[in-house]
Formats: sequence, C-alpha cells, structure tokens
Amino acid sequence: MEGKISRCFISLLLSLLTILPLAAQQNYYGQGRDTRPVATKKEKKKPQVTYPLYNGISISTDLWGPGSKLLGSDTFSGEIIADVDLKHRYFPTIEIGYGTNDEWNDTGIHYKTGAPYFRIGADYNALYGKKHGHMLLVGFRYGFTSFNYDIESMGIEDPIYGGVSGDPNLVDDIWGGSLPYCYEGMKGRMQWLEVCLGLRARIWKQLYMGWGLRVRFRLSASTGQYGDPWYVPGFGKYDSRSTGICYTITYKLPY
Repeated sequence: MEGKISRCFISLLLSLLTILPLAAQQNYYGQGRDTRPVATKKEKKKPQVTYPLYNGISISTDLWGPGSKLLGSDTFSGEIIADVDLKHRYFPTIEIGYGTNDEWNDTGIHYKTGAPYFRIGADYNALYGKKHGHMLLVGFRYGFTSFNYDIESMGIEDPIYGGVSGDPNLVDDIWGGSLPYCYEGMKGRMQWLEVCLGLRARIWKQLYMGWGLRVRFRLSASTGQYGDPWYVPGFGKYDSRSTGICYTITYKLPY
C-alpha cells in the first residue's frame, strides 16, 4: 500500500516539474501583453476645403509704376486689373493700362511715347486648399499695344562758327558728317507673352496686397523706318525679352 502511494506521489511530482517550467515560460513572454483583440485605429482625415465655382471678382492696381515715377524714373505706367475667382483655384484675368516714356539716352537721342496697352490671361492658385486666404499665383498673359513714338537727335551749337551741328555720336557711314533730325508720330505695334509668378496676402477683410515677377517674350513687333522705340508701353525696354516687377493692392468685391 505504501509503495503505491509512493509511486503516485513520484508521478505527480514529475508532472508538476514538467508543467511549471512551461507555465513560467509562457508567463514570461506574455507578461504585460494584452492578448485581447485590438481594434484597428482609424486615422482621422482632415476635412477638405471646398469652394463653389464662383467666388467673386477682385479689382487691383499696380503701385510699382506710379511709385517709380515719383522716385524720378522717366517711365510711368498705371493699370487696372480685374480677375474672377473660380473655385479659388483659377483666376481668369484682364489688365488695361497706360504707359509713357520721355527719355534722353547716353548718345543724345530723345525718345518719347505714350499709349494704352492690354493684357489677358489666367492665374493658378497653388494654395487653393488652405484656409488662411493667401495665394501663390502662377500664370501667363498675352499682351498687345499699338503706339506712336518720337525720336529726336540733339543738335550741338558750334562755339566758333555758330549754328547747330548734328549729334557727333551719329555719323553717316557713307556721306560722312551728321545732321540733327526729328521724326515724330512713327507708328509701332507689339505682341508679347508673359510668364507670371507672385504672392497675394490678405491683410484685412477683403483687402489684399502682393508682389509679382513677370518675364516677357516678344512675339511680333513693327516699328517706324527711321528707328526703333526705346520703350514699349506695357512691355518695357524694346528688346526680344524684358523683366518687370509689380506690387499690387487688391480689393475683393462683396458680390
């Protein structure tokens, strides 16, 4: 009888010695771990800013042209700009301005012109999804102007024999000598393309201010037979390409 009890006790002891290490190992690896199924967390998506198709009309004017004239420039330009806000992303734009120039260059030639100009194009707002209202605008313009201009060569008075001689910087390569000349009312036309980049920031309610950089590429031009203009209204210095800066103040109409 005692032998059977001893054998049962030994069997139970061996079973415990086998089970306890396994239980301890399982408890070690599972310690602090929640074995309950974890619900997948859903990421909260930020609400998208949406706008209707039509968001109003804005009227702007460029302060750079009048400001440079006040600081002593021989060139003046003033313009009115109107754009339509479509979904706060696309801005069809029309610009009408007037430019003048009255300047003597380094070789003693006087250029004078003044005429209206016209631009049409569109901008794209790269910050259309932001709530702050500021805009990063990238766009293009087609520009056109038809203008008259005057060219005059400054004569020099002869201190010895009297009278007026021509501009010594302008000598006839064939006949020699130089005579003063004046050609008024010559006609010119130009078409060009502009690439635009600018910022527009809201400063108070419906009032915005901004600046922009424009690179202009001449598409076609016609000038008078006696000389090219020094300045083209709306384009700048007469060349195949020009660069301009604008600084605008904008008011968004309440309708």
